[in-house]
Amino acid sequence: MKRYRYYLIILVIAGLFVVPQIWTQKLILGADALFHYNRFYETAEQMKTGNFSYFISIFGFQQSGRIVNAVYGPLFSYLQGGLVLLAGSWFRYQVLSNFIVLLVAGFSLFKLLTYGKIKENPALFAAIIFMTTYSINYWILNQGFTSWGTSLLPLCLIPLVDLKNGHFPVVKIAASMALMTQVHMLTAVMLGLIYFPFFISYARNRWGEALLDLLKAMGLYGCLSINVWVSLLLINTGDRLKMPFTNPQMSEKAIDLGGAYWLHYPGSLRLLLIIGFLLCLVYWRSVQRFTKQLLIFSGIFLLLSTSIVPWDWLVAHEVPLISLIQFPFRFFAPFTVLFFFFIASLSSELANKKFLPIVLALFSVISIGQNLRILTYDLNQWGQQTLTSKHTFVRASEKEARQSFYDKDMQKALKLVEKSSPDYLPIYHENTKNKYVSYEKQILTPQTNVTKTVKKNQLELSWQAEKTGNVQLPVIVYQNTKIMEGNREVSPVSLSTIGVPTIKQKIGRNTVRLRYDPPGYATVIFALCGLSWFAVLSWWAYRFFMDAG
Repeated sequence: MKRYRYYLIILVIAGLFVVPQIWTQKLILGADALFHYNRFYETAEQMKTGNFSYFISIFGFQQSGRIVNAVYGPLFSYLQGGLVLLAGSWFRYQVLSNFIVLLVAGFSLFKLLTYGKIKENPALFAAIIFMTTYSINYWILNQGFTSWGTSLLPLCLIPLVDLKNGHFPVVKIAASMALMTQVHMLTAVMLGLIYFPFFISYARNRWGEALLDLLKAMGLYGCLSINVWVSLLLINTGDRLKMPFTNPQMSEKAIDLGGAYWLHYPGSLRLLLIIGFLLCLVYWRSVQRFTKQLLIFSGIFLLLSTSIVPWDWLVAHEVPLISLIQFPFRFFAPFTVLFFFFIASLSSELANKKFLPIVLALFSVISIGQNLRILTYDLNQWGQQTLTSKHTFVRASEKEARQSFYDKDMQKALKLVEKSSPDYLPIYHENTKNKYVSYEKQILTPQTNVTKTVKKNQLELSWQAEKTGNVQLPVIVYQNTKIMEGNREVSPVSLSTIGVPTIKQKIGRNTVRLRYDPPGYATVIFALCGLSWFAVLSWWAYRFFMDAG
């Protein structure tokens, strides 16, 4: 059987997993849905109208001028915006995005395993089971963006095979790290942690050459991801941002406590983990060093995803960077990829044990059935559970709000169902007020009757005033945000805790424009990033056609 047929099987399986949603015509709106849908609506409308705003939101997030995409997967958000345009409704986007994340997960793991000289059958079975794990279903069932990083992670681990074979793939490593940085920063950090021990193993007898190659990779990585770092530098040096919330009880979301559902997708995963670990112990002397490393490092990530690590203590003592993790179960995603790499490698090395491919085949069939059952159950909750929750507000009847997610006017759903998420807002004054509540009062339910439109890459605000005085505008102001009235810059009388400006108004019609003015060098740097990606992709295309010829 030619290899392309295995990819066709994966494509069919991915299609099978979206059949229940197409059949039932129901959605699953998880806790993160509105946040990401606003992100992608923003980029979709920018591409549709030609009004581009890299830093601030002028279409999504209540047209508030807040910064999100510039610091959260900037380039990938435009690819997602393209899917939104292609879909034309949130229901169709959900079906399309679910299909693609499943397809990418299956393709990328199969490619990794076959690149590592693992036979097609065990590689296929491992890829199918991987598609049914919660690491991938996190997007489908909860719109958790970690799944997109995880789906691409196997592709980014291909350099491990090269390192094992004594070759440092400078372009592959740099592009893999940059790709993950453009998609999901936390997964990029974890990818770097995975690379580290394998790099040490590669460099043991060639430190001079290895360090030179590492510097080359870091330089290329810097060019390919410089847009992210410049954005973070610009924003964080001028503003103090409200970062995603610190979870003081992180251990409650470990996989052995409140995050145990990560082990339940598929239900047979726990048994497969036990079988894999036991087989490796029994045949330890027959297993190659690289496969043992995969087991050990996957085990480290598994340990980090549990409450054995004193996460609550680490957060309480403000250990640097720990609070950014939020949920220990996030370590389970890279564990999943490394474990399937390990189990497939083990199956290949113990080729004389004929039962191993049969076990993987059986688990893949069981996993498909379990996944379809779980998807069907969650889809059936649509219409039974209220859309209203803490910090989420429904501006119409539940029936009308649900129906809006099928509407061609994709802004309608984002107006009828709103969430007061304060991530990446500027913090101008220290106080004890809840930032979710501040955003709700100052942006979601403003006191002024302000009309917002987009013209010439800027957000235009207009309102009618019966008297002079001060008015609070329902937008967010950062250090480089400019409020313009004609050709004159308007200085706010004051800024609220989250950067909502109060300005002076005149009697009659008032019109101001909002834009973000980064330093001039930002354009040059972004052009460098674009040219770097073009060069790398052109080089890969050249290599591909040369090899094909």
